[in-house]
Amino acid sequence: MQLESIQISLIQPWDSQELGELIKRVLEEMNAPKTGTAYADPYLFDLYSYYNHPKRDYYVIRYNGELLGGGGYGDLPGAPDEVCEIQKMYFDLKLRGKGVGKRLLLKLIEESKRAGYKKAYIETLPQMTSAIGLYEHLGFTYLEGPLGGTGHTSCPIHLILEL
Repeated sequence: MQLESIQISLIQPWDSQELGELIKRVLEEMNAPKTGTAYADPYLFDLYSYYNHPKRDYYVIRYNGELLGGGGYGDLPGAPDEVCEIQKMYFDLKLRGKGVGKRLLLKLIEESKRAGYKKAYIETLPQMTSAIGLYEHLGFTYLEGPLGGTGHTSCPIHLILEL
């Protein structure tokens, strides 16, 4: 796989169903709980509508036309307006370990700054060790508990980054 052939673009209406399926598949591969995670989000199969908002964006990743992942950022209900949440970063096995997560996360950080956010928050699961390593590498620090009201009560790891 050639990294320069990977395309990152804004989500389109026709991406929603396939992304929802990919996110569920990745969570199942990770033996993640089906409640209190993105698995149970009510808008999981309509991500385009959810992210079609001035303070939110979602990017899909394609390789040779195949949708293989994505990630976004958005406002965080119950948190100060200056805080966004990095959301739904999930990748097909074909993309993992190739630097694509870092490339996307750096884009999300850059775009969330442009949207006016000052801090980025992430919740994750302990089994997502590669993602946690990336967050630490990019300067995210641990919080003692959750921030805002994501509904992801099964995600015990909470991190924040000053943008």
